[in-house]
Amino acid sequence: MIGLYLADYTFSSALPDSFNITGVSREFVEVNVSLEGQSIYSTKLYKNSNNTCTFYELRQIMEQNMVARGLTLASLLISVDYGSSSEQYSDKYIIYSKNRNMDSDDEDYLTSHFLMNRTSYTLPRGQMIILPFFATDDEYIRARYSCTFLKDGETVTYQLTQSIYQYSTPHIYNLYLTADFLQDLAEQSVGDSCGQLLSFTVRVGDRSLTVYIVDEEPCVHLSFRNSFNTWEEIYVFGSETLKTEVSRKEAVVMNTSSFYDKTVSRKHEVVTVPLSQEEARWFNEFLESDEVIMDVSHDYPEQPVLISDITSEISDSAKEQVRIKFSWRFDDNSQFLIHNS
Repeated sequence: MIGLYLADYTFSSALPDSFNITGVSREFVEVNVSLEGQSIYSTKLYKNSNNTCTFYELRQIMEQNMVARGLTLASLLISVDYGSSSEQYSDKYIIYSKNRNMDSDDEDYLTSHFLMNRTSYTLPRGQMIILPFFATDDEYIRARYSCTFLKDGETVTYQLTQSIYQYSTPHIYNLYLTADFLQDLAEQSVGDSCGQLLSFTVRVGDRSLTVYIVDEEPCVHLSFRNSFNTWEEIYVFGSETLKTEVSRKEAVVMNTSSFYDKTVSRKHEVVTVPLSQEEARWFNEFLESDEVIMDVSHDYPEQPVLISDITSEISDSAKEQVRIKFSWRFDDNSQFLIHNS
């Protein structure tokens, strides 16, 4: 018997490191683990004196596979061949998460939170935010927006709704939101100009997030895989310095000098503006991400980025400003020329 007891929807961080298979009559059993319809691990386990076999490193095996395949949600199937019979453990879903959920069970968390560790967000006007969330097939989902506009020197708030296509199986959804989209949605609903969008709060069921629209341009815009292995946008406000290091050797032949073994390294050093506690902790999530990319142009593939030279010290003192320093560079040391029309 497979001694694994999971809820229907479980964070990968809550998976046990091992589980037992009891009641084994022959010398060994053969075990196969599948995620999202693909076999990821097979092994032969030998029983001990208690007719029990132990499977080790379950969480590590599954998390490494989900990261490698870019999966946030995966159906789990474990098959055990006892020789004369077999058993399957199925109908369970794993949601990738680096976070340990301490306040509620995982399913309650998923129905009340977006898959990002933020409650508010600063979005440059003209840019996009991606809001990922998980929903089961029996949850009725739609997006509700409370949008605040500035018109003729006064603020006014409009309540808007957006239908979302619903899948017949548990699914990871993504809302792609821009200020222009909500501006158009509001003006279509009102039938008149609404003024300038200042902020909006988006709700999907019990999930909620507030977005503040700013006219300031970020010094750098990157995308990264967050704690739930979903893509998230980060707009960094602060200062950026391009540093170029040139290394080469010198040779003298017949009184003539020349250089050889020349290497050029380019990296961008960034210092953020002061951050709130929530922003700083979320910023660390970006710095620790396993995959970071930059969209250099709509006509060019997104480029991998490496993050280094990190200085992150988050103080809980209200008197201290939290600024984070880091460097980024393209993984192939490319230099892109962006032509503004």
